Amino acid sequence: MVQNTKKTNFSQIVRFKTTGYDSQIDYIKGICILFVIWTHCMDRKELGIILFPYWGDTAVPIFLIIQVFHYYKKGIDLRMPDTIKLWKRIIRPFIIMVALMFISQFFIYYDITEGAFSPSLYWDKRGPGSYYIFVYLELAFIIPLLSPLFKKHSNKCLFVIFIILSQIIEFITSISHCPDFIYRILFIRYIFLVYIGYLLATKGMFINKLSICAIIISIVFIYIFNYTNINLEPVFYTSICNWRICHWICYIYIAYFFIWLLKQTYEKIYRFTMIRTFIEDLGKYSFEIFLFQIFYYATINIYVNKLLSLFTNYSVHHSLYITLSTIICIMPVVLYKKYFFNRKNN
Repeated sequence: MVQNTKKTNFSQIVRFKTTGYDSQIDYIKGICILFVIWTHCMDRKELGIILFPYWGDTAVPIFLIIQVFHYYKKGIDLRMPDTIKLWKRIIRPFIIMVALMFISQFFIYYDITEGAFSPSLYWDKRGPGSYYIFVYLELAFIIPLLSPLFKKHSNKCLFVIFIILSQIIEFITSISHCPDFIYRILFIRYIFLVYIGYLLATKGMFINKLSICAIIISIVFIYIFNYTNINLEPVFYTSICNWRICHWICYIYIAYFFIWLLKQTYEKIYRFTMIRTFIEDLGKYSFEIFLFQIFYYATINIYVNKLLSLFTNYSVHHSLYITLSTIICIMPVVLYKKYFFNRKNN
């Protein structure tokens, strides 16, 4: 097992391998895709009770950090994305999923007064998390364009630049009251993650006394954003409900502590090969699972809820709902991928 965390004089450097395959990344992606599924199983009040903002809400930021990491681990030269690869890997599967979702919703949600393909059919019943595709594609083109910035400035200077840029975005979206349907599909709230991903790919994340102080401040702000009604506008865009962890100051906790924590869990379960490899498989197939869970929550979900309505006890009903939703979202993809892989290699 490769040790990726170094200890030196009251500090740790958290980093991933920049050459070859790193199973830790797939492990972390596997954990995060479970977080995504669970995000959509419960309402925000329930998620708040189990402190979900401190662990489950980290999933999308971590996926985006990994996206940036994979680009900059190959160097900081400007390399525009392969559009054919993006089409085959991201856009085409998403379009197929949306098409299947529309067809299914034609029978499930058809409304004579609206018409089967009215705008609200997609935007109201689109399945949760579909905004991620737009953010991913935007960042795929933005990340290379920022390469000259990373070549020109030091890490300390870049830290200041990205904070200022993030604060300008917070201020503009706050005073303009950026509508949810626009805000949700824009990459702007995640811009600070580009700096974090670059740092992770080049220098690693140093956990020392200074970063620990920053982590504590970040934890406090996550609490303010998620558990209080304190209005921090126009410093932070807090009136929008769905993105309470999507502020640059929250990402410090995610990058410097939570990713480190996930790496520690990897070390602890490494010897449990069956569990570890299963989670790694979830990471390898995380995009396919992501697409299928969108389809599930937009269509199949209502039938699962109806089936479980036989259980009148809410705790039993909800526990079964979370368990079944998790199984339904991951197992068809895992089984198909395993079957397809076996056929391909036989």
